[in-house]
Amino acid sequence: LRDLIDRSERSRGAIATMGRLPSQRALAATLDRCENAGHGGHAPIDEVKNFLRLCRDGKVRLPEQIARHGLRLIKSKEAKRKLNDSELWLINEQVCYALLDTGEIDEATMIVKALSKRFPKSSRVLVLQGALCECCGDYDKAEEVYKKILEENEAHQGAWKRLCCVAKGRGDEEKAVKTLKEYLDVFCTDAEAWEELASLYLSLSMQKQASFCYEECVLIQPQNPSYHLKYADSLYSLSTPSTLHLARQAVGYYSVVLDLTNGSSVHAKYGLLCCLDAIRSQGRGSSSRLTEDEQKLAAKCARELEADYQEKCPALLAHLRATGILPSGT
Repeated sequence: LRDLIDRSERSRGAIATMGRLPSQRALAATLDRCENAGHGGHAPIDEVKNFLRLCRDGKVRLPEQIARHGLRLIKSKEAKRKLNDSELWLINEQVCYALLDTGEIDEATMIVKALSKRFPKSSRVLVLQGALCECCGDYDKAEEVYKKILEENEAHQGAWKRLCCVAKGRGDEEKAVKTLKEYLDVFCTDAEAWEELASLYLSLSMQKQASFCYEECVLIQPQNPSYHLKYADSLYSLSTPSTLHLARQAVGYYSVVLDLTNGSSVHAKYGLLCCLDAIRSQGRGSSSRLTEDEQKLAAKCARELEADYQEKCPALLAHLRATGILPSGT
């Protein structure tokens, strides 16, 4: 019973993290039906198949749920009869990555062996073999596998990215940066790779380089509010009393986030108020004065932020006011 309760809680948590796009709502509903199946606790094959497809199409990472339902699916004789060959092996690959994420090495090894037997010359299966080696801590073997793939196809994106993961796994972040930069010299429009490079730079306390990477993300995917938010955060972090123009730039990007999220981003509101407060308190002379539009924006964000805290977390409202970022009169 405790296990069922824990599962239900985890599924609700996973669903809660999803956005409001139609595809995300469909995924949340399908996952809920899979997690709360009444007949023996086993979700219908079609529901599980649909859930796995939605995860693949949306590039959603829910390893525990994918591993649990997917593993049951690929072990089911009935499912094997219903699935066509290509879909069955695609699901095997998807479930294997989920098993590696959750640390279920024995089950993952079983799938890798089956895939290797079915597709002995597949580079995708080789990448899986390398990922399995990584999971077991054998980074030398994993690196050997990825380099073998790149010898045959130097433009194999998966192998390049896994090489970066090998360097990170060894704790060699500088080599991970070098590998990812080499990759981006070829695949310069890969926003996820730029984001990962930014994360590596931040771990090395290289704020300016990280900010450049987030700017590239914004240029590649201008409709993604997450990238605008991270770029705004980096600009605010770099701003000083002598570079307050960066804080003003950050205000612009936080405003874009609010436009893209219909004003629902608490993070953007908080960041925007922090920037305007920095301009007021750290600026000198005319540079410390907010424009009329900035004053209106600050007042609007302060009202909405207080309302958000009052509704969702009233216990922290006093702490919000104590920060001093709220303009007077709100």
